[in-house]
Amino acid sequence: MPRILSTAGILTTTFYMAYFMAQGVHAPFWPLWLADWGLTPAEVAFFTALGMSVRLIAGLAIPSLADRLDARRHVLGACLVAAIALFLLHPLIGDRTVLLAATLAVGAAFAAINPISEALGAAAARAHDFPYAQSRGLGSIGFVAGNLVVGAALAPLGVDVALWAIVACLVLALALTPGHPGGGRAQGYKPPRLPEIGRLFVDPVFALFVATVAFLQGSHAVFFALGSIHWAALGLTDGTVGALWAVAVLSEIVFMVLFGSWTLRRIGPVRALTLAGVFGMIRWTALMFDPVGWPLWLLQLTHAATFALAHLGAMAFILEAVPQRYGASAQGAMGSMAVGLMLAIGMALAGLLYATLGGRTYGIGAAFSFVGLALSLLLARRWRGGALAL
Repeated sequence: MPRILSTAGILTTTFYMAYFMAQGVHAPFWPLWLADWGLTPAEVAFFTALGMSVRLIAGLAIPSLADRLDARRHVLGACLVAAIALFLLHPLIGDRTVLLAATLAVGAAFAAINPISEALGAAAARAHDFPYAQSRGLGSIGFVAGNLVVGAALAPLGVDVALWAIVACLVLALALTPGHPGGGRAQGYKPPRLPEIGRLFVDPVFALFVATVAFLQGSHAVFFALGSIHWAALGLTDGTVGALWAVAVLSEIVFMVLFGSWTLRRIGPVRALTLAGVFGMIRWTALMFDPVGWPLWLLQLTHAATFALAHLGAMAFILEAVPQRYGASAQGAMGSMAVGLMLAIGMALAGLLYATLGGRTYGIGAAFSFVGLALSLLLARRWRGGALAL
């Protein structure tokens, strides 16, 4: 039996599917829900950017707490409960200030869910000997399902279907959390003390790695915040927008499942990050010219490189360079910078520039990819493999 079909592999993959299905609805369609609520495109980008920015603090603090308490599954469950409650409150919100507060709170919950989930997934793969890349890639099928199902349901049912789909998927993820095979108390590892976690964060090589990933993943800011809105402005239907997101994630799935582990063995973590920077410059520069038809679908396939390759490279670096007991803390540091700070900066810039530049706003992504590429080359000189001396 293939290792991915072991009980641990199936449970890990199923959790990923449930959570990524929620993300597959939230990423492309939540901006449409906010716009339907009454926000302008600039306000959508601003709210989304602030929701990302709160992750800078929450993404560091909450996963570090999970490591310190040696209770990753319990902390993950608490954050999922908080996210579910917050989304259930959204239909009652009638004030912009309250909506902004809810956006910040959701951002804080997601800030912890993402890195702790990845730490659990990596720990499960390592402890039960199944390939992380395949589990993570198959889990992304949930993202595609969310894209396609909710994208098709928007026209007949309205944008509120996105909210209820997110809630349902988070409830499923919560139900799977207590039995996650990457949880439980650490075997043979002493939970790190806060000063030790602090030393990880300020280690020069680790800080350079985090900055590299932050710019590479932050290059997706314009796409995440305004991609759906801009495509709608170009005349694409809701179903087509959902399908474009689905194609991107399908490319991610195919790459991770069929080629991810092999690619990382061949080129290593840092070269994977470098290639992601190269493809990012190509993808975001091309999108500045508002392509439609087959060129746009082709560009969506490069998501396998700009996102999936960068993600696998980052995970491989953490597994090789960071001791296991710092797993959630390392994921949190990477996530808070990549998903928090740099995505927030990119989204805020997009909100300021979109009304004037339109599709040319994707130049922000091209610039971020260039910086990430340059930092990856510096990282290649500073880290030659092996665990960091913490």
